[in-house]
Amino acid sequence: MTTRNIVKITNRGMISIPAVFRKKYNLEDGKFVMVIEDEGTLRLIPIKSTKELQENGPSVEDVLKVIKESRKEDLELEK
Repeated sequence: MTTRNIVKITNRGMISIPAVFRKKYNLEDGKFVMVIEDEGTLRLIPIKSTKELQENGPSVEDVLKVIKESRKEDLELEK
């Protein structure tokens, strides 16, 4: 489901993120979002803190497994 809100840009280029999104994505004062321009649209991507990534992110073993698989695929493509 797509949720839309209209926000106003201030003379300093700032916008206010609607409360519904701040609550949904845990966007509190001091947190960061990435702004991505993609084919004429702007997207805001919440950036997780290091602590959140450690608690909810992939394990070191999972990351190493993906790296090994990727390297193996690259070597096979080079043959």
